[in-house]
Amino acid sequence: MSYKDLNPETVIAYIKTNTDIFPVDAKLAVYEFGSDEETDGDGFVNHLYRVSDETGKSVVLKQAKPYMRIFGEEAKLTPRRNQMEAKVIQLRAAITPEYIPEMYHADANNNLFIYEDCGRLKIMRFELIKGKSFPEFPKKIGAFMAKSNFYTSEIYLDQIAHKALECTFMNPEMRHIMETILFVKRFDEDDTFRLAEVDPNHVAMTELFWDKREVRVELLKLRGIFMKRSECLVHGDLHTSNIMVDENEMKVIDMEYTFMGPTSSDSGYLVGNLIYAYIAWFHHSDGTRQSRKAYRKEILGYIRDLINEYQRVYCACWDKDAKPLYREYTEYREAILKNYLKEVCGFAGCQIISRVGGLIGLPDFDTLKNPVSRNCARRLSLLIADELIMKRETVENTDDIIAIIVTITYRYFDVMKALKGRDLSGIQAQQKTVPE
Repeated sequence: MSYKDLNPETVIAYIKTNTDIFPVDAKLAVYEFGSDEETDGDGFVNHLYRVSDETGKSVVLKQAKPYMRIFGEEAKLTPRRNQMEAKVIQLRAAITPEYIPEMYHADANNNLFIYEDCGRLKIMRFELIKGKSFPEFPKKIGAFMAKSNFYTSEIYLDQIAHKALECTFMNPEMRHIMETILFVKRFDEDDTFRLAEVDPNHVAMTELFWDKREVRVELLKLRGIFMKRSECLVHGDLHTSNIMVDENEMKVIDMEYTFMGPTSSDSGYLVGNLIYAYIAWFHHSDGTRQSRKAYRKEILGYIRDLINEYQRVYCACWDKDAKPLYREYTEYREAILKNYLKEVCGFAGCQIISRVGGLIGLPDFDTLKNPVSRNCARRLSLLIADELIMKRETVENTDDIIAIIVTITYRYFDVMKALKGRDLSGIQAQQKTVPE
């Protein structure tokens, strides 16, 4: 019996026939993810089902079909991405089991797997939109990235094993997507992922960005690093909707874009997403002026602390487990971490460009009710991205990264305050321009 195209009606039969996760006589219920963005996430690629019994026990079945769920069969995508994700979950569970959902069943023939239901946790993006705090998050995510990177690198692995890992996780179809959307202007030719209704002011500001030749050159340099450096196994899509958290726990999900890439790419991708949260809290109305300011400072602290924790844990792993060839040559390690820091800046800028400069939907800004505020947030994010990309070689420590973000922020608001009240079409100078 084939289950190549599971749906809510056939999921139960599949689980009962192919697994012993639930008792034979269990009464199962199915919920298909996708109806509630805040609960289910803003992903639009796969088909996911929560299956539960009358005792409250539940699991998640994830199936990859040869297209993107939200766009239908016209948006072709390899279903083999699911096989890759199942493999990397099992591999990462051996490195950082505390941060990975437990795997119960994998079926490569039907491009599906069944794993732990993390519904007790919340999607971080939407918790940040609400202003929730997660003081342990930087340590957890920094340790996750550092250990994952180190123990899948040639600094630790035998050369043959490292090359075998590279071959196993080539993942060309999914990698092609990231090699394109992060670095290349594309919405003139392909509007598959474009916002349904695009604000002309949004289009105008992105065009100004893409028209800067010097930025385009730096994007190509960063693309070269992204494409050619197979240093370690990276998540490939580590944004705040792929992290589930509460005050004490964290799980990383959705690893179908995984491949062997540069150590800096995941950190930069995540930092770009945290910058969205920082910017959005200039425009949310919840709380007081002081509480919003304090929360923005907290978000910047997450950026600083996760990078610092990454470096600390990476060094600890090196001291303990680096091959003799490398262990005593800490100067080489420092060179790696120096390049890592600069590239984090560049890749953070690329992430912002891929969403805001690519006219892609972004809940952090799209949930802002005032369209003027949305465009203010978009404009500021692009200015920060520009500076992170162009000034990345000047960065020596995490304080330098924070300084770039803060300097551009207040320079922007100072300019907008000076322009307030003037007749400047397209700038919408009536917006609230003083940061709160």
